[in-house]
Parts: sequence; structure tokens; C-alpha cells
Amino acid sequence: MRKEFEKKLKTNINILKGIGILEIIGGITGIGLIIWLTLQGMETNTYVFLILLVAIAFYIYSIYAGIKLFKYQEKGILHSQILQFIQLISFSIGGTTYLLTSGGNLFIGYNMTEGNLEFKLNIIASEFQLNLMSSEVSDYVYINILAIIVLYLIDKSTKTIIEQQNIKLNYEKNLIENLGSE
Repeated sequence: MRKEFEKKLKTNINILKGIGILEIIGGITGIGLIIWLTLQGMETNTYVFLILLVAIAFYIYSIYAGIKLFKYQEKGILHSQILQFIQLISFSIGGTTYLLTSGGNLFIGYNMTEGNLEFKLNIIASEFQLNLMSSEVSDYVYINILAIIVLYLIDKSTKTIIEQQNIKLNYEKNLIENLGSE
């Protein structure tokens, strides 16, 4: 029976580690993307520089959250949840664009410019697009289904780990009490 507890516990910890690895890879990929863009001779001004700083901070946070989650530290769960919430919605309306993803995305949404439903999938990829007052961008609203799935897995795995740890603790406590009463 003890092996059942440990197997279920290990499986759920491995799910969290996998999410942590995805966040770390996403952060590294995002920083690599920014470095690649700057090496391509991209024009920079104060506005572009600030956008790049926000994107770099986001990807550093992704790496941080991923490392904490991989090590199964309690704060890693919270940071990974925050990271996923940041990636949950993407939009571009009236020239204002917000799109940040780390590690991948599965967007479903509506493109208001073209008037159609869109699906977009990027795995092991990071994207960022932050614009204010840009006239070159289509209007859209997307929901990141991958972020929803990751949030669900974090929540479910965390609850299962806590439940399994409590069952294991009670099992060992009862075993000790039963052995002591004989």
C-alpha cells in the first residue's frame, strides 16, 4: 500500500517538474528571441527599450518560477500560477496589443478585423507583442487554452500531493499505533 502512495505522489511531483521545465525552456527561448531581435539591427528608442525590458523581466520570471516549481518549493506553485495567469488572455484592440507567452500556447479566439474564429498552436515557443497606439495590428481577443490546462494540472497535482502526503502520514501513524498496542 505504501508503494501506491509513493507512486501517485511521484507521478504528481513529476507533472509539476514537467511544467517547471516548460517554464524554464520558455524563459530561455524568450530571452533568446529578444537577443536575436536586437542582433538583427532592430530600431530601438525609449519605447522599444521599455517593451524589451518588460519582456525580459517576464522571461526571467518564467525561468525563476520554473526552477522553483521544478524543485517543488511551495512558492514555485504560486509563481507558476501567476505566470500562467499572465499568459491567459491576449488581445489587440484599437492599436493596443498585449501578448505574452512562455513555453508555448494554444490560442482560441476571435479576429475582429477579419471576422473569423482562429486557432493558433505554438509548442516550445515564446511570444511577446506589446504595442500602444499601433495602427498596423489586427484587432483580436484570444484565450490561451494551454495556460488553462497548465493551471488545472498545477491545481490538481498540488491537491493530490497534499492528499497523498496526508494519507501516507495517517497510514504510518496507524501502523505505528497498531504495532505499539500489540
